[in-house]
Amino acid sequence: MNESNSWAEPTPLRSDKSALMNFPVDALPPILREMALAVADSTSTDVSMAGTAIFSSVSYCFSGMYRMCGKYDHTEPLVIDSLTIAEPSFRKSPVIAMVKRPYADFVSEWNEQHKDDIFRSQAEKKILTTQLEKLEKQKDVTPEQIADIQTQISSLKSVEFRRIVVDDITPESLVRQLAINGTLLMMSDEAGMLGNFSGRYSNNIPNLDLLLKSWNGETYISDRATRESIILKKPYLSICLACQPYVFDSLIDNTAFRGSGLIARLVYCFPKSNIGSRRYDTAPVPETVSENYKNLIYNLLHIKFGCSNSMELYLHFDDEAFREFVDFYNNHIEKLLITEMTFCKDWGGKYHGLILRICGILHCVICFLKNENPVEVRVGTTTLCNAISIAEYYREQAVYAYSLSDVDTATVKAEKVLEKIKSKHIQNIRQNDLYRLCRCTLFKNAQDFAETVDMLEEYGYIRRITSTGANNKTITDIIINPAVYR
Repeated sequence: MNESNSWAEPTPLRSDKSALMNFPVDALPPILREMALAVADSTSTDVSMAGTAIFSSVSYCFSGMYRMCGKYDHTEPLVIDSLTIAEPSFRKSPVIAMVKRPYADFVSEWNEQHKDDIFRSQAEKKILTTQLEKLEKQKDVTPEQIADIQTQISSLKSVEFRRIVVDDITPESLVRQLAINGTLLMMSDEAGMLGNFSGRYSNNIPNLDLLLKSWNGETYISDRATRESIILKKPYLSICLACQPYVFDSLIDNTAFRGSGLIARLVYCFPKSNIGSRRYDTAPVPETVSENYKNLIYNLLHIKFGCSNSMELYLHFDDEAFREFVDFYNNHIEKLLITEMTFCKDWGGKYHGLILRICGILHCVICFLKNENPVEVRVGTTTLCNAISIAEYYREQAVYAYSLSDVDTATVKAEKVLEKIKSKHIQNIRQNDLYRLCRCTLFKNAQDFAETVDMLEEYGYIRRITSTGANNKTITDIIINPAVYR
């Protein structure tokens, strides 16, 4: 009865991520593509994890420098905020570490090379500040004398130790770091830091304003009674985080995150599992691949750090690409908002902007690889098509992500029972024995558990066979669908 050919495939309890499209790694520019594939091979992971981390982090290199123009009154900064969701055994940490290394190494070398200038700048400011404090205590001081020192202080070219990557940071520290650096990359294999912004250290009062504004470079003013006001004219924060599913569940069900629009600003990556087929003796990332990747990131960062232009430059489509983008919006995106994306319209409303952001990043990387000025070269249809391929991947991932927030308690209970069955590799078992194995706070009583078993049978994961035992007592045996172990 439990032969494989007598069973149909069970119906998934929730949306099946294995049916989602594969990450379109071929749409990435050469060096980024080669690095993503090499990291995936080395770690035996789905290339979507490395591809997402690489693409999201490289957006930092262009934040505050360029905006992609869709039409005259619609432009998007080149910022991609990403969240990768995977179980602890998915090797998130080594993937993130390999992608992040050039950014950490670059800023360390930059600070070492510029430490004399930094210390000199700090000393000059300290001397003038001390002079000002002494002057203010004098009785015969004139306003002109004080104003003169203040002018000298404000005219000093401020040189500080730079930061690129921030990890576990509070909202107050993020304000200070953005005031110094202008743009930052929040990159970590743990997304728990977002709890800092949901009110962990502020009496459960969410502090999401800066995260929201730094997605689009909107002016942010921080007023505190204990210090001077800080005005961030164009703050940009590229977010590249990974987390476990339970962290994601708490984020997407968080009223502040969902209601503020933060959830809609993220692109999601649910990498497919290779667990069970991974090998230890994989080849490391080839030296030429890692060196090419490092050199590209270093070159982009040298340009970013050396840029004295505070104005963002605009990138534009060529005529054909613009017509294609307009057609794609009018005839495809708008329809999706009332079909596939009907229950994630907040994310879907930003989908066309995501395509523009991806277009701009692809265009800039390709231009720099060719030693061309991105502003002088128009964005063509090939770049647009690659951008749409990547954006479509993230659209499917977003639909899947939002579907998880609608999972009911009955589904969670059924999943817990299946986990117990698989952990014990059970082929058949008495229902009472399975209840004793699964008894926990999820189930109020045996009847509650029986309802979960009803669901598992309805979805095709099990079959129940009843028989009569001693004293005419009904016995229920549960037979497990072999597909559970595939």
